[in-house]
Amino acid sequence: MGVIFSLLFTEITGVLPAGLVVPGYLTLLIKLPQAIFLTLFISILTYIIVYFGVSKVTILYGKRKFAAMIIVAVVLQFLIHTILPVDYGNISGLAAVGIVVPGLLANTIQRQGLATTFLSTGLLIAVTYGCSILLNVKI
Repeated sequence: MGVIFSLLFTEITGVLPAGLVVPGYLTLLIKLPQAIFLTLFISILTYIIVYFGVSKVTILYGKRKFAAMIIVAVVLQFLIHTILPVDYGNISGLAAVGIVVPGLLANTIQRQGLATTFLSTGLLIAVTYGCSILLNVKI
């Protein structure tokens, strides 16, 4: 559902909700608000590090910029995972597909800004979650 809503939203408004899979993935974490917060925090930190740090020492554009966002986000996640207590690390949602989500968010923040990215993604999380409740889908 998240992918369909993201695609429709992008086609209608022209605003990217941090990629097609991000709202659906974050909807799966709706009962773990700390996981969503951690994901958003890492994405902001990734954007700051790449935009104000890495891009000042090397030329980043296109695929190189995207790769830098993903790599920095993955490294930050591993660092945070080692710092946080084990219990919190296990519920952080930063496993499997979720490991690239902060990088996707950071890349979209760089393209269209923090407010637009977070508002559009938040709206689609709410819509996806609402439809899952209406359709009696367990999350």
